[in-house]
Amino acid sequence: MNTAGKEDLGTADTAEAQYVMAKTSVWWDIENCQVPKGLDAHGIAQNISSALKKMNYCGRVSIFAYGDTSGIPHVIQHALNSTGIELHHVPAGEFLKPFYGVKDASDKKILVDMLFWAFDNPAPSNIMLISGDRDFSNALHKLSLRRYNILLAHPPKASAPLSQAATTVWLWTSLLAGGNPLIRGKVKTSQLVANASTSSNVMSSPPHNQFPDPPRSGPLHARQPYLNPDPFVNNRDPNAARPGPSNMRPLCPNAIRRHRQEKLERALLLLILLVFMFMILATVNSN
Repeated sequence: MNTAGKEDLGTADTAEAQYVMAKTSVWWDIENCQVPKGLDAHGIAQNISSALKKMNYCGRVSIFAYGDTSGIPHVIQHALNSTGIELHHVPAGEFLKPFYGVKDASDKKILVDMLFWAFDNPAPSNIMLISGDRDFSNALHKLSLRRYNILLAHPPKASAPLSQAATTVWLWTSLLAGGNPLIRGKVKTSQLVANASTSSNVMSSPPHNQFPDPPRSGPLHARQPYLNPDPFVNNRDPNAARPGPSNMRPLCPNAIRRHRQEKLERALLLLILLVFMFMILATVNSN
């Protein structure tokens, strides 16, 4: 048996106690991680189970493979079905390309069935994904926050967010041979939940003065004159009398002096008019 990855076993932690006897579902994107040419497909299921047992995952294992079986040789299909792997045919013909493309068909089918399985099998449970597609990273991160233990096997080139969602990671070629994982994340599921709740609290209550009001640019505008409806008042005087409470800005002495002078002038004009009226009345009475 190939012992690929054996040198990394010292840095890979075994299963936590709550996941040792838990169920393990394996979701295999057979289009992204294909069966290598010349490999006997009859031993794939056994090697996957052996790799899991090495990491102390001893619960029941279920393996589901998804892909367009029209491109898989019948010998491999028969070998997978005869060893307990459920092979799901996801057609990706030309008539489906305008809707979701060839590759997305299998991804969406895996996501739907994986979430249904998680709904029927509450945590703690183990979920292994065999794929390198980053489209699965969001769902895996959310499942890990709900106390599902995420395992991953990917080809040499895989998405970084996808690898960060898993606690244990294999190379696909190593898992095929029943080998050891590469790494195991040091952050436990409980720590992920605590970090998620802490970050949500921080985002929900921003610190005081996080977004202060910007300073006013330029000098303050000069006080605009009030247009007094009285035609005898200088309407362009910025210190002219204005309506409002008594605590408003007081008038300057010059404005008060001019205002009194205008009142005296109007009083004198009215007095002169009255004198002329009395003189006219006196003249009329004398005649």
